[in-house]
Amino acid sequence: MQALIAAGADVNKAGAEGWTPLYIAAYLGHEAVVRALIAVGADVNTARDDGMTLLCGIAQEGHEVVVRALIEAGADINKSGDIDMTPLYFAAIYGHDAVVRALIELGADINKTDDDSRTPLYIASFQGHDAVVRALIEAGADVNKARDDGVTPLSASMTKKRTKKKGKKSSRKVNVAREGHAAIVQMLRDAGAV
Repeated sequence: MQALIAAGADVNKAGAEGWTPLYIAAYLGHEAVVRALIAVGADVNTARDDGMTLLCGIAQEGHEVVVRALIEAGADINKSGDIDMTPLYFAAIYGHDAVVRALIELGADINKTDDDSRTPLYIASFQGHDAVVRALIEAGADVNKARDDGVTPLSASMTKKRTKKKGKKSSRKVNVAREGHAAIVQMLRDAGAV
């Protein structure tokens, strides 16, 4: 890599679908390469052609040290992609509690909504990510912030799409407080959710 840079390679030149060298290195979790590319001017606020920002993509992958390196280098911690999902939202939806805690520590907006008015707490509750829900509640997330249609994180924690029924996909919703999200329901209630 150093030889290519010394020969004048453009560290911000995007390839297929907008992937830059920094995006690829960060996506793969290569912290040393990420830091080397940042040192020679790689754009930490780049986005792929589909609108996925670098920090959103890396938060989705769960690479905490890379997330920290990007933010230290000036990546916008609350910048969302085309559908208003922030890095914190992506970390929450995929259950990456270490990344969630790092983003909170570094100043992420814990109550910012996506284009469907869902917060990181809402989506973590829906997905059943106990550690993420705990981190967001401890950071002061609004446990009663509802979507535009009135559905709250508490409601979301008690409803989950069933993915399989007799080998077929189904969108039938079932009460899951008895099936694994009971701890989240209790955490939300203990935090004042109604």
